[in-house]
Amino acid sequence: MARPKHTVLEYRNYELPADFPALVLTGDRWHISPIPGKHLHIHNCLEIGLCHSAGGTLVLDDQQVHFSAGDVTCIARNVPHTTWSDPEEASRWSYLFLDPDALLGAGVLRRCGGLKDAGYFLSDCHLLLHADKHPWAKRYVEDIVEEMVRCAPGYQTVVRGLFTALLVGMLRVYSQEESESARDPYMSVLSPALDYIHENYMQEFPQQRLSELCHLSPTHFRRLFKEQIGTSPLAFLHQTRILKSCSLLRSSGLSVTEIAGRVGYNSLSSYNRHFAQAMGCTPMIWRKTAGDSPRPSLLTFTGWTEAEAVPRELGD
Repeated sequence: MARPKHTVLEYRNYELPADFPALVLTGDRWHISPIPGKHLHIHNCLEIGLCHSAGGTLVLDDQQVHFSAGDVTCIARNVPHTTWSDPEEASRWSYLFLDPDALLGAGVLRRCGGLKDAGYFLSDCHLLLHADKHPWAKRYVEDIVEEMVRCAPGYQTVVRGLFTALLVGMLRVYSQEESESARDPYMSVLSPALDYIHENYMQEFPQQRLSELCHLSPTHFRRLFKEQIGTSPLAFLHQTRILKSCSLLRSSGLSVTEIAGRVGYNSLSSYNRHFAQAMGCTPMIWRKTAGDSPRPSLLTFTGWTEAEAVPRELGD
C-alpha cells in the first residue's frame, strides 16, 4: 500500500539549555495565522501546546482535527504536523518544548507501573486533549508556564514535578487510545531511525543500521528519508551533532576539542569543517558571538522562536 505523498520540508531544532532542557514560548504575541501552512514540520523534542483563545485546525500527517480555547496538544518529535486558526481569527498559544529523559531522568516514564507504550509515546504521540474532557491538562500547563516565566527560587524542582504529573496523565490517555485503535503504520515509518540518531548521534554506526530499523531496503530508506526530512540520513546526522554541539558551546565550559569528541567527532578538523558548513563560522567564533550565527540559511534548521505574522486586523 503506497503512502500518499507528503513532503516534510521543515525540521525545527530547539536549542534546549543543557542544565535544564525545557523551553517556554508564551505571551500576547504568540498567535497562529488563519492562513493554512504550506508545509508540515517535525522537531527535535517533545512539544506541548496550550490554546488560550479562538480555535483552528491541527494537521497531524494525513489527519485534520479542530481545536478550541483551553485545549492542550502533545506532539512527539517525529510526528509531521502544522496548525492554523479559524478564518478571521488568530488563536493565541503557549508552547513548551522539552527532552523528557534529560529533564526528568532517563526511563522515568518507562518505569510507570501498569502503563505501556512509553517508548512510543516519546517518539510518536499526537494527542489533542479537549478542555471539557481533560481539564487537568490545561491546569498543569498553565502552572508550568507560570513557573518558567517567573523563575522564582526552586522553580526547576517544581517544574520537574509538574511535568512528571502532566506527562504521566498524557501517557495514560495515550495508552488508552492505543489500546482502542491500531497504530498508524505510516506516521512512524521513519521513527526508529530518527530515534536511533537522536539517542546515538555521538556514536559511529553504518547507515544500513538505520534502514534495517525501519525494515526498508537501503535505497528505499534513503529515498523516503530525503522525501520526508528534506536531506540525506548522513547530512541529518551531522546536523544533529552540530546543533547538539552548539548547546554545549553556549552552556558549558568544555573546550572545543572536548565538545567535538562528545558529539561524535574523533577528528577536530572534521568537526570544524562540518561546523563551518552548517553555521558559517568556526566553533570558537560562534561561541564568542554567543551563537549569533552570521548565516541566515541556518534558519531552516532552527526552531520556531519568533511569532509568525498574522493579518493586522486579527492581531489587534
